[in-house]
Amino acid sequence: MKQKIKQNKKNAMYELESAVASLFVILMLGFFPLFYQDSYFNITDAKRMFFYFCGAGLLVLTILLEGAGYLQNWKEQATKHKALQEPKKKGKELLKNMQVTSWFVYGFALAVLVATVFSVNPLESFYGTDGRKLGAIVFLLCIAVYMILGKFLQPGIWMAWVFLFSNGIVCFLLLLQFWGIDILHMWDGIIPTEVGMFASTIGNVNACATYFCMAVPVGMVLFYLSDALLSEVLYGLLLLLGFFGMYATISDSWILGIGAAFLVLLCFSIKSHDYMERFLGICLVFWASSLAVRLALVVGAENTSVMSQRFRMLPLQNFMTGKKVLIAGGIILFLGMFFIKAAKKKNFQIPYDKIRRIFIGFVVTFMAVAVATVLIANLSPEKQWEGSLQWMNLLKLQDNFGSSRGIIWKQTWLAWKKLPIGRKFFGYGINCFYQFLYQYQGAELTMYTARIVDPHNELLQFMSMTGIFGAVCYFGFLISTAVSAAKQSRHYPVMMMGTVVICSYLAQSMVNNPTVFLTPTLFLYLGILKSLERHYKEKEC
Repeated sequence: MKQKIKQNKKNAMYELESAVASLFVILMLGFFPLFYQDSYFNITDAKRMFFYFCGAGLLVLTILLEGAGYLQNWKEQATKHKALQEPKKKGKELLKNMQVTSWFVYGFALAVLVATVFSVNPLESFYGTDGRKLGAIVFLLCIAVYMILGKFLQPGIWMAWVFLFSNGIVCFLLLLQFWGIDILHMWDGIIPTEVGMFASTIGNVNACATYFCMAVPVGMVLFYLSDALLSEVLYGLLLLLGFFGMYATISDSWILGIGAAFLVLLCFSIKSHDYMERFLGICLVFWASSLAVRLALVVGAENTSVMSQRFRMLPLQNFMTGKKVLIAGGIILFLGMFFIKAAKKKNFQIPYDKIRRIFIGFVVTFMAVAVATVLIANLSPEKQWEGSLQWMNLLKLQDNFGSSRGIIWKQTWLAWKKLPIGRKFFGYGINCFYQFLYQYQGAELTMYTARIVDPHNELLQFMSMTGIFGAVCYFGFLISTAVSAAKQSRHYPVMMMGTVVICSYLAQSMVNNPTVFLTPTLFLYLGILKSLERHYKEKEC
């Protein structure tokens, strides 16, 4: 009887912790993307304080509940000796069974602390009041959120409904703004040149593109795995809005992320007729969204909204939504769908395993060669290549590449090379990129009028802020999580969501920067993914 009472108390405590974690997910997944104060003038601080409140609340309540549970267990131990020995045994077991991903997480937390303590401005590094406002508090709270959700969150279909509700509104508001309809009056008071550079309830259009590179891949996988007609229709509508919304951001960076998401999803799909049919279904939704964009531009030719006019000046996206591309893409997709359905009906065998191995091998080889070639070209002296290799000179990074990202990347790399060896390894300081860049390359940037607070490249940013150690831990954490999710997707297909989302995020992160809104969202998704992993392991046991 005593054992049963003890177990009931333990279960009740765990249920409370699970409820707190669920409430946090509802707030962050459902309301965080929609929250703002004073329109766009204070949106960064508003998002930061929302996350501080929710993250700190989750952390404090979890500590109190865990502390109460530990104290209760400690009192029930037979002897003090046993109470002291038990944590030691558990600690050894935890270290022995710790996953690679966990080592990277703890390493990243250590890197953040070291980079803060030894920063040139420890207070700024800790609080993060300047620039993107990504201080140590934000990063440490993100890590805590990831760990708490991974341990206590009970995942369920309710999360998909919250996701649908929140992101449906985000997309709808963005589409209205694309046509100059600002129903929330977010642009009121903004100087004319800044109108259209901030969108929906997210903020800067580049931040919008990054957000969509996380949210839309989630919708892609949900649609991909849906079997019921209602869920397929709802996820399909969200995808249609999401793809249109990415075009509406008037930023090209989303193409990298969503391109990577499609590529990874294709790798998962080359295994059966059913999976290929599902993949082509997503491709058709993207095609339909692109067609909708083109039709809307044709019908609204007289529309003078800032965002639609700026979109007309984007060569790549106008090419993607061009008449010839849409016709050719539509023919290919419909023929592909017809072929897969016919093969499925007639039970025609296709060597999917062999095709997948060849395809993945080709993609990996091509990307490795491409990256190596670009690196060699950019690390070599100017005009070094001659004769048949003269084309290598064209791969040199130009200053005006990507809205002046080229010059920022160059100067960041030159500044990083000037760092002392200790700071190369442990970083200049969290949220101190501006001080870092202008200390070492300020003279070369005198002609650059804008205030540079980030390099628009996460690899360069973490190399600068947290050094080699922090960058390895951060990207090791993301990559190892993606690999682990891919392995688990063999038995639990929903886990492919982790691989698709992370690959999409990493691809766009090479031209964008983390912010106080985007980084918590990324760790929220990672925490949910961790809870799914724990949930499936518990089912196996």
